[in-house]
Amino acid sequence: MGARVLVEGVSKRYGGDPSTPRTEALHEVSFELLPGSFTALLGPSGCGKSTLLNLVGALDKPTSGRILVDGLDIVSRSEPERDTYRRRTAATIFQFFNLLSTMTVVENVSLPLLLDGVPPRRADDAARQTLTEVGLDEKLTAFPYQLSGGQMQRVAIARALVVNPALLLADEPTGNLDSRTGNQVLDLIEELVSARGLTVVMATHSEAAAARATRVLHLLDGRLVAAS
Repeated sequence: MGARVLVEGVSKRYGGDPSTPRTEALHEVSFELLPGSFTALLGPSGCGKSTLLNLVGALDKPTSGRILVDGLDIVSRSEPERDTYRRRTAATIFQFFNLLSTMTVVENVSLPLLLDGVPPRRADDAARQTLTEVGLDEKLTAFPYQLSGGQMQRVAIARALVVNPALLLADEPTGNLDSRTGNQVLDLIEELVSARGLTVVMATHSEAAAARATRVLHLLDGRLVAAS
């Protein structure tokens, strides 16, 4: 089941010392995500989309505000607790895939489970099952350089899914793909929302990609300016 996410008055500022001018990446952003929803964060480059995803994914901390995931305030938690949240609750997929070139497809996907202490045989079985779910059961022993861009993104999605997260964060998942392949990736994300009940948040600058979501939050200059 997907996670319920509440973002309350979140701001993020960088710099501010004499040598670095203060920059406000986000300004008092608030919204709620319901379990099993597919939400797009839409806006131009530099509007704060990736910063917001990083905060919800506990890869960074806001300067002010709260972020609650299923009632858990991830901002105030200890770093070990935030690490557990990143490993088990919130999974992220990126525009450039971030696959390890020296590992096979199945090894890339099983890695998050191995890092979480899952026995190798169980991790391998789970990775194979998840790769079948994303349509890559014939590419288990291939290396990333042997795959197309769309296939590499499917591997990245499988790597995120293998931990059975409640929240999937997608940072420009179609930005490095042609339109046909990008639509196939979006088809897969929609299927996952339906089949797994995941809560999905996707950052994108593409209005066409955002239109695939059930809800669109428009960001501009670090502010939430509209929702549709």
